[in-house]
This record gives sequence, structure tokens and C-alpha cells, in this order.
Amino acid sequence: MGPIEQVSRRPSPASAAAEDPSAIATSDLRLIIGNKNYSSWSMRGWMLLRFAELPFTEVSVDLYRPDSRERVVGLGGQTGLVPVLVADGHPIWDTLAITEYLFERCPRIWPSDQLDRARARSYAGEVHSGLNAVRAAMPCNTRARDRIADRTEEVDAEIERVAEIWRSNEGGWLFGDFCAADIMFAPVAARFRTYGVSLEGPALDYWRRLLAHPLAEEWFDLGEAEPMVIEQFELPHR
Repeated sequence: MGPIEQVSRRPSPASAAAEDPSAIATSDLRLIIGNKNYSSWSMRGWMLLRFAELPFTEVSVDLYRPDSRERVVGLGGQTGLVPVLVADGHPIWDTLAITEYLFERCPRIWPSDQLDRARARSYAGEVHSGLNAVRAAMPCNTRARDRIADRTEEVDAEIERVAEIWRSNEGGWLFGDFCAADIMFAPVAARFRTYGVSLEGPALDYWRRLLAHPLAEEWFDLGEAEPMVIEQFELPHR
């Protein structure tokens, strides 16, 4: 089966905006993503575009198949990884680069204060380059619950670092208003739910709030409806 193409137009959900050729023709943004249940970086790219309220064409490629990377490359992704945003025919194949491109079109992507913006980007950088132990021990599987993860010291240290950041939230979100920094942590919150990570106090409140964000809930619902199962990410139940 080839890539699946949909159109997302504000405020309609991507799953409901199916086959509108005129919208495909007028949209200058094309987002290539993987399976919604398993692709954490796809979730970030999709949430960023929906938060920016920009119309885009969504192209979905099943991951972890022999030709998955080849398909992504054929759609414009130079590394074969997702997400890829194709803007006016020009591919952007890294999530932080996608974030910065969208910021130039939608400034509320980042906090308005310069120092807050720098700190928010620092958090995004931590997620982008770190949390490797959590990723390895807790593969993304948003619809799964009560799965067993190998909780090494490295995993627990990264969980504590995430909790430390979440405890710093300013009246609801990390920087007052919802922004890209919160989006970067949405798949992390999903992982913590899948593997039963315990949180307390403000970190717990933030985790619950992030999972309940309308864009996160919509993504989870779409992932729940996907038929594909990737066995290597289906860890044992408790």
C-alpha cells in the first residue's frame, strides 16, 4: 500500500478532512508523517501545524517496513525519517527546523519574551537530543496501557529531569500560554501513561493537562483507530 494522503484545514480534524482536491491544490504545506500510534516525532510535527492553524496536506507512510525510508525519501525527506514538511516544494526534514519555519509564520509557536523563548528552545533541544534511555526503554505506543519497561538508573534519571521541568510550569503550561515547548513533551507524557510512570504534585497536574489537550486527544484517537501493529513496540503487559 502506498502513502495515504489527507488534507487538514482549520478547524476541521485531519481525519475528517479527507478528499478535497481543491484544498490539496491551494495548500502550500505538505506534512509527511508515520503511524500515529507509534511515531512520536510525527505527533510533534502534526501538533505544531494544527496549533499554528495552517492548512496542510497530510501524507502518512507506514514505518518499519523494508521500503519505509525509501518512500519518505521519495516524498522529499532527505534522511528517510519523519516528519518532513514540504513548504512550496522545499523539504524541511527535522522537527526543530520545522518548528522554526512555522514560528516565522505563526509567532505564538514560541513565547513572546526573548528569555522565555530561549529557555523554551533549550527544553526542545533537550527533548530532541536527549531522553535516549527513555526512548529505548519505553517505545512510543500511545494506545497501549500497563506495559512493562526496563527502568534502569539512566531511565529514572531522565524521568526525574522531565518531572523537574514539568514542575516549573507557569500557571498551566510551561511558559504560561501553550507553545512548542509543551508540544515537544506531549509524546513523553504519552509514554509515561503507557508505562505507568508515577508523578506527583505540579508535574502530575501538568502531565494530566497535557494528555487532555484537544490536539493531543485528537492524535490519540486517530492512533487508536489505526489497524497496523508493530510488534517490536508492543512490550509485555504488567
